[in-house]
Amino acid sequence: MQRARPPACWTWAPAAAPLHSPATDASEDALAVARSNAQRLGLPVQFHAGSWLSAVPGQRFDVIVTNPPYIADGDPHLAALTHEPLSALTAGADGLDDIRTIVAHAPQALLPGGWLLIEHGFEQAAAVRALLQAAGFRQVSSRTDLAAIERCSGGQWPQQR
Repeated sequence: MQRARPPACWTWAPAAAPLHSPATDASEDALAVARSNAQRLGLPVQFHAGSWLSAVPGQRFDVIVTNPPYIADGDPHLAALTHEPLSALTAGADGLDDIRTIVAHAPQALLPGGWLLIEHGFEQAAAVRALLQAAGFRQVSSRTDLAAIERCSGGQWPQQR
């Protein structure tokens, strides 16, 4: 069985069955929406309240996919983003606080050869790649969205460390 774990409940890793796919969020309201969506779509997701990987202690995964908050505190675009609470959008002065936390803790949650894939802001790809490389991830790269902007970066945890 493959084990994929996104540490943000609104992002799933689509894959072939059988797939063990827990999802976490610090917001009970966000978990309620995600549970409803999963039920409506018939997705076998297990939901856990808590902060990132600490919500699923001791579990190990082949893939971790995350869409964490990545907007810098005080970013002028926040005024137009009123549909979500600030805690779901912002992550420190440079928007990377949550990504730093995830990158630092992912090695303990990934199986050897596992992948960490992170959605991030439009000007953060180089910084996220640097965080992944500094943590020991290999095959670090970024992918572009439909507007040709690097919006997802990831890396593979080594088979042996």
